[in-house]
Amino acid sequence: MLFLMDYPLRTRLKIMGHARLEDARKHLELVAQLAEPEVRDQVERLFFIDVVSFDWNCSQHITPRYSVEEIKGIVAPLQQRIAELEAQLKSKE
Repeated sequence: MLFLMDYPLRTRLKIMGHARLEDARKHLELVAQLAEPEVRDQVERLFFIDVVSFDWNCSQHITPRYSVEEIKGIVAPLQQRIAELEAQLKSKE
């Protein structure tokens, strides 16, 4: 079973299937199509998944995740306001 998460959009794709592993030398045309040119010579195996079912899950139980940059943008106005209030307190001392 695979869970493919998109945290920013809070969506999840659940895929159930059967995987098989094959030698990449038997599928050179597929390696050429899918692998980046600089790593094609390094591909040794391919995974094939025969999908049996899939399901898009609701976002109710997907915890939002944020990047450091997003957090900095959210927190910046609060930090600025704290600095202003601290400055006011110091001026009253």
